Amino acid sequence: MKKIVAVLIVLLIAGVVLTGCSVKALKESDVSFADGMVENVLIAETQRNYDMWSKDMDETMLKAAPKDTFEKGMDSIRGKIGEYVPGSKKFSAAVESKGNIMVLYMAKFTNEEQVKVTMSFKDVNGQKKIIGEVYDSPKLRGK
Repeated sequence: MKKIVAVLIVLLIAGVVLTGCSVKALKESDVSFADGMVENVLIAETQRNYDMWSKDMDETMLKAAPKDTFEKGMDSIRGKIGEYVPGSKKFSAAVESKGNIMVLYMAKFTNEEQVKVTMSFKDVNGQKKIIGEVYDSPKLRGK
């Protein structure tokens, strides 16, 4: 009896999670808008050019990273992985969930060959805007 209840609870939880979190895999052609925007952001961060970086960000990103803290944030990341090697990013995957699109690239940096770069986008008044960016690599995780 306990096993049946446990199985039913697991199935119920899985059903709620799966129906509440609709995730759709996207092809590279579905997110072609992202390529130039991501390249711009990576180069802007390398150049520490806030105006160039901010042009595709939504208001939440701009509030989270105002100009006076932008350079410090970049220095903390780039101090570990180095600077982005322009043109080195390669599309890896993309998904859409709840109106947000996450695009994953693998990119080369001067101190690390394989850095996962994830940019999140949403539609703001008919225009795609970046709502988040995440970097992941062994050096950033301290390994």
